[in-house]
Amino acid sequence: MSGPGKPLKLGIIGCGKVAEERHLPALKMIPEVEVVAAADIDIDRARLLMGRFDIDCPCTDYLTLLGRPDVQAVAVLTPTLSHAEIGVAALDAGKHVFLEKPLALTLDQCDQLIAAAERSPAKIVVGFNLRWHRLVRRARAFIQTGDLGTITAIRSVYSHYRQGEDAPVWHRKRELGGGVTINEGVHHFDLWRYLLNSEVAEIFSIRRPSQFVEDSINIISASMTNGVLATAVLAFKTGPTNEVEIYGEAGRLYLSCYRFDGLEFHPGPVYPGDIRNRLRRVLGSVKDLPRAVQAMRRGGDFAATFYEIWRHFLDCVHENIASECTLEDGKRAVQIALAAIDSSDSGLPSKIEVDS
Repeated sequence: MSGPGKPLKLGIIGCGKVAEERHLPALKMIPEVEVVAAADIDIDRARLLMGRFDIDCPCTDYLTLLGRPDVQAVAVLTPTLSHAEIGVAALDAGKHVFLEKPLALTLDQCDQLIAAAERSPAKIVVGFNLRWHRLVRRARAFIQTGDLGTITAIRSVYSHYRQGEDAPVWHRKRELGGGVTINEGVHHFDLWRYLLNSEVAEIFSIRRPSQFVEDSINIISASMTNGVLATAVLAFKTGPTNEVEIYGEAGRLYLSCYRFDGLEFHPGPVYPGDIRNRLRRVLGSVKDLPRAVQAMRRGGDFAATFYEIWRHFLDCVHENIASECTLEDGKRAVQIALAAIDSSDSGLPSKIEVDS
């Protein structure tokens, strides 16, 4: 086992876009982790990525990677369809696991992962990296002060500019893990739970497909167990947006994950154009610049979330602490996404079973 002064030896399973653009750049900044191997069914893809990041031992079979005694932990970065199979095998092999979201495509697969974790001493962290966003953390702390008053509603928007020719096959087909509701929507369903400490009880959804993906735009309305109403717009083929707005009886809190100064509190009686409120926000942005510059060195606040969640993974392994993002959290987000899909298929609201 690795310890202080000994890097954790990590294997990468899945050498696609998220490995190349997000995880491996973050891992290069963490000397306590050494990536020693990678597996991908496309060996040329694995070799290309390994060459770029100066890593040896690419292979096509993840079981070969799991059989290596020097691999202490794995990052499962494959399309969602294979998450349960690979995650269970990794846990049964005694490897610590970083598992990209979404957790799985079905609740049965989620339960398989939970059962494997219960019989394994290894640690597992689910990759809801937005929980480690600097502004999300600040928003959560602000909500907990009570300065928003009684919270009445939460609004999410996730949108992306994606054309058909650059969408992988698994992203186009819902049964393979694609579609904006499952693949991207789970981030915001998790943020609703994380920010408000409440569960989604009922959901209604309208979905419109496009010619290149079965689930291209989804409009969602939901109610939470604490009485808060929630809404989301999830869309491809438009401009990039990743934002949340929380409405309370004493004001509203706006959060953008793509802006360094993307956290704004608007007190109840104050209009958005109020000059004094705008000046306060400008001064706050200037005060925040040092932190923003620090984050920019890691690619900006969004990219920094991957660095921070990997630091958390290391803490779980080295300090034997529980993950802040559990398999149960992953399952709950999948449950909400599946209920949204059921609603859009049936045209009726879907109730979500919530544990008492």
